[in-house]
Amino acid sequence: MTAAPPASMIAALCDGPGAPLELREVETPKPGRGEVLVKLESCGVCHSDLHLRDGQENLPEEYYPVIFGHEGIGRVVQIGPDTPGAPAIGTRVGLPWLYETCLACKPCRSGWETYCESQTARGVQKNGAFAEYALSPAAFTIPIPDGIDPVKGGPLLCAGLTAWSALARAEVKPGSNVLIIGAGGLGQYAVMIARARGAQVFVIDMDPAKLNTAKALGADHIIPAGPDAGAAVKAAGGADVTVNFAPSPAVWSTIRDAVNPMSAVVAVAMVHEPVDLSMMWLIDGGHRVFGSSVGTRQDMIDFLDFAAKRPLPIDIQTLPLSQVNDALDRLKRGEVTGRLCIDFSL
Repeated sequence: MTAAPPASMIAALCDGPGAPLELREVETPKPGRGEVLVKLESCGVCHSDLHLRDGQENLPEEYYPVIFGHEGIGRVVQIGPDTPGAPAIGTRVGLPWLYETCLACKPCRSGWETYCESQTARGVQKNGAFAEYALSPAAFTIPIPDGIDPVKGGPLLCAGLTAWSALARAEVKPGSNVLIIGAGGLGQYAVMIARARGAQVFVIDMDPAKLNTAKALGADHIIPAGPDAGAAVKAAGGADVTVNFAPSPAVWSTIRDAVNPMSAVVAVAMVHEPVDLSMMWLIDGGHRVFGSSVGTRQDMIDFLDFAAKRPLPIDIQTLPLSQVNDALDRLKRGEVTGRLCIDFSL
């Protein structure tokens, strides 16, 4: 029989835009109708958490104080009342970015729930997984396959899933040329997934260490970022699919120079500034330009099944919850070549 959760827990809270996260003892949440309570084993530290901490997403004041974290893995320890179909007590589950959606709008009904206008996100409208315990709607709580490392698997729930979904929506096929811009954690997952889909992979980044990591993970061509990077891709065969993980509008000229006719360009990185997108460029080249946001529940089930059978050897460094601010600062300084993950046993 599972012991009852403690009355209080340790969580990292943010009190407002730009405020550092503070570890505090707070009341352990209780699952309501349709919810489960999860005891965290790990939680990845994502660039989105950095944007949120630093106030770049302009969250309303009423959202604070908030607990960030949306790459959590843990076990179900309590089930709320009237929660049919909930994962059983002890089931290892994932707590991703997508907290819940309305389930009734056209995107939800047609398999595109990540574009539900009523969706809520973990670590934004709802408290996240930088805490010892976290709530999750049972319908949006995904079991973790046995082949996934519970301590280092957290980044699969956002970084890996985001790369998987972007490549799937671009319909990457064997023989495609895929250009990945930005060779951080998301880009590294994309390299391995694109290679598994039978693509030839080009990677552009300004960091030589990240380029070397991409090469070790299977990239066919690594190209330093710069004014001639797009032309170098084009000279080596051009890009049929481009996925941008670099949070800068400056990459647009590189993309424009690199792509083949009828290419797909997928925007993933959070770039708020506009780019110089020409309608005639779209018409003459027959290009598709679209965004991709994390992934649906089915995307996650499919991706985790893939990752359990085909391990993705990203360099993942673990740290205790007490070092979460240091982890975000390291991301801000560009010092992380792989991913960071909180290990709640430390």
